[in-house]
Amino acid sequence: MFSQDQAALLSIQLLIMCHVFAEVHQVDCGDILVSEGNATVFTCNMTNAKQIGWTKGRILFTFNVLNNQTFSNVTSQRMSIDSNFPSKLNILDVQHEDAGLYKCEVTYEKGVRTTEWNLTVLEISKEISTSSYCLYILTPGLGLLLCGLAAAVCLYSRKLRTTTTNQDPVPDQFPLQSGGEVVPPQLQGVVDCRTNNKQRSQYLERLNSIYGI
Repeated sequence: MFSQDQAALLSIQLLIMCHVFAEVHQVDCGDILVSEGNATVFTCNMTNAKQIGWTKGRILFTFNVLNNQTFSNVTSQRMSIDSNFPSKLNILDVQHEDAGLYKCEVTYEKGVRTTEWNLTVLEISKEISTSSYCLYILTPGLGLLLCGLAAAVCLYSRKLRTTTTNQDPVPDQFPLQSGGEVVPPQLQGVVDCRTNNKQRSQYLERLNSIYGI
């Protein structure tokens, strides 16, 4: 049987062990949803850290704070970790192959703290939204409507021009005088009257010459 002092000492040791175990390795987790083509940033706390490391599958990046040394096999043009700010991992133009588990391990004097993110890339919907669909339909429809209106205006202008041409008097339709001049219809009666008077005068002169009057 344990005495009271031994039991108290054991309790204190257990508390210390639990505290040390908690300090040795802590893991924080989170999920991130990003639409395809957007950008995302992973950030972990590296205050008073000795070393920081990033991993994603075979991708590895480590930065030793004490020695100021960096190792990286990151080859993607869209993924970058600045050595001056190694606590941030940036991804531009996120694609489906970027999805997966990202880990940031920060080493302190008392242990290691790991932060994990499960990145899920959302595919851009191929379906056209209602507004986009309306715009997609209305644009060619408006174009066809404008073309139809333009054609109607052209046909109406042509018809109006033809009607106006038919209503205007044509010089060839006017009767001609003996001298070849064009006589409008409204002057035709006057011209006929003068022609009859001239013919009558010529007839009287011919009679006078025959009978010697």
